[in-house]
Amino acid sequence: MIYRGACHCGAVSAVYETEAPVQLRRDGCGFCASRGVKSASDPHGRLSVVSTHKLVRYRFGHKSADFLICPICGTYVATSMESARGQIGVLNVVGAQIAELKDGPAALSDLEGETAAERIARRTSRWTPLTLTECGAES
Repeated sequence: MIYRGACHCGAVSAVYETEAPVQLRRDGCGFCASRGVKSASDPHGRLSVVSTHKLVRYRFGHKSADFLICPICGTYVATSMESARGQIGVLNVVGAQIAELKDGPAALSDLEGETAAERIARRTSRWTPLTLTECGAES
């Protein structure tokens, strides 16, 4: 299945490809809870994020991943991280306004108490291979 979406202003678009049933997650951290984030990822899928401008990157907690935010409308669209598998990411289906997914149920994930190593291992095993293009430069 291929899902397409974009942030509020359209400057950041996303294409998420997966053959697996989508199981949305949400976590209780203040950043995600205040934005109504619902995340999707598939380690065997593909995620492409394209921005017409350089994205704002926000790091907190273990500082192991970049939360990608549209510099125009301020929407949090995805998170990216370098891993042993290359660049991987997780998509915020609410921020990307993916109609088929954004209103679906999401299981609460409790990530409190995870060490940095545990967090990186979990992400590496679950997140989606990511292609990120900003201002015409692919990474």
